[in-house]
Amino acid sequence: MRFLFIAFSVLVVLTGKAHAQLGQSMLIDPKALSLGNAVTADPPGINSIHYNPAGLTKLDGRQISVSLLNVVLKSSASFDIPEGYGVDENGNETNELLDFRDDPVVGQDGEAIAGAYIPHVGIFPLHLPVLALPNGGISINPPGSKFTFATAAYMPMVAGFVKEGTDHPGRYQAKELALQRLTYLSPSFGYKVNDEFSVGASFLLSHQGFAIEQDARGVNILMAATELLQDAFGCAETGGGGNDPLVPFISLCGGRVGPYRDIGTLTMKLENSMSTSYNLGMLWEPTDWFAWGASYQSEAKDQLSGDFEMEYSREFAGFFSQFRSSIFGAIIGAMFQLPTGTPKETGYVTTEFTYPQHFQTGIKLRFFDRLQINVDAGWTDYDEWDYFYFEFDRQLDFLNAAKILAPGEVTGSTLKQFLNYESVWSYGFGLEYQLSSRLTARLGYEPRQTSIPDNRRNVMAPLGFAEMYGVGFGYRWDLDTEIDLSLSFLKSEEYIYADDPSGSLNQDCLTCIVANPYAGLDVKTELSVAAAGITFRTKF
Repeated sequence: MRFLFIAFSVLVVLTGKAHAQLGQSMLIDPKALSLGNAVTADPPGINSIHYNPAGLTKLDGRQISVSLLNVVLKSSASFDIPEGYGVDENGNETNELLDFRDDPVVGQDGEAIAGAYIPHVGIFPLHLPVLALPNGGISINPPGSKFTFATAAYMPMVAGFVKEGTDHPGRYQAKELALQRLTYLSPSFGYKVNDEFSVGASFLLSHQGFAIEQDARGVNILMAATELLQDAFGCAETGGGGNDPLVPFISLCGGRVGPYRDIGTLTMKLENSMSTSYNLGMLWEPTDWFAWGASYQSEAKDQLSGDFEMEYSREFAGFFSQFRSSIFGAIIGAMFQLPTGTPKETGYVTTEFTYPQHFQTGIKLRFFDRLQINVDAGWTDYDEWDYFYFEFDRQLDFLNAAKILAPGEVTGSTLKQFLNYESVWSYGFGLEYQLSSRLTARLGYEPRQTSIPDNRRNVMAPLGFAEMYGVGFGYRWDLDTEIDLSLSFLKSEEYIYADDPSGSLNQDCLTCIVANPYAGLDVKTELSVAAAGITFRTKF
């Protein structure tokens, strides 16, 4: 009967499509990574605060834990012309007003290095290939008490990169980007109801930060038409030259503009230092061969605020400055609120950011007292990430220019970045074998189906379907000390073709000017993350 129950439990969890949340629990605990993050029924020490607070009841006395994850991150993107582009059905070359072969990023690729967000400072590039992510905490179980109290500092969300070089081909979807959540205080408790059942809760104080630096351009047929007119007028490469035969009625030669010319660079830094949330958990261990756990992590809705700067290119600012100084340019500019030609705009920006809620449940099964199998299923509410909405404290030139073609995304003082992310289920699988009374070997596997739909894939978040593999060991140094070691690897590869485009990357249409700086191109993205971790936990 026992083995029939085990077989049935594994079958129930294994059936169905293996999805995974976007970046959920990727870099927190070495033991969890070595078990494919399938630890809800087998919580990992003090980091149970994150995975299942009920697991704190398994810690006796006073304990301290320190973890260090050394991460090697590699991200790259390449851009190419679709096969057969520019040739008609008879094999003759076609002439297009907006010719994607003129894009200077065609045939180029570029890599990104890791970046970390330092609160109140901004993004810091990490030139070393290894990124060290430490976390730690303490727990106290008073003698004879059913309560265990704990707190820890860790990063439940960490993502950041820097694309170095002024001509990096991926700079039009972030030269620098960081989205980071740092939990710096997490008063928690576990309560042992009886020998079989425990509950727990964590109350979290976190810093939520977001920062971006991104070059902007407008790959659009109207920009191509303007550039064609400038060529016809003989406008010089540097503003102020050319024939400009219609002056003073209208001027087009104040500066060169076009679909593949830079508009400027947008920089934003937003944060909230007092983001609150909570975790709840329960753990049921009716026998020595079976355990079941469940945990819930609440969402956190935060108002992030900070500074922005939009520095326009000399050509873009010069074009509109001289255009608005002409007779018809002044009239048209006032009617449509076109840019005025200012070289830089700075101010205050806010956004509402939701850290999504998450539910996870899992089982632990033991065979022959040495072999253990963990299976978890989890769900994250990424439906909340329908779009990011930024509100600026003033009307901006580049928003006024874009709102004419994209009124659903842009106003003079707001920018809406559509995401349309999906809430999906994930599964994780872990295998543990007791090699000796001191040494335990672990294997883990976690297939991750992305929460990003095909029509919203992009270079900023190059995380498609990925398989994460983990291996590790647990070693009991003495009666009071345990050490966990892990190695894990994850790789994602995406091909985003122009004939099946993403509306957040390479779609070609008249109103796609805001979110599609690589219109008409085939884009390939790669992301690989390798991590080596160690946890040291001892009584004090």
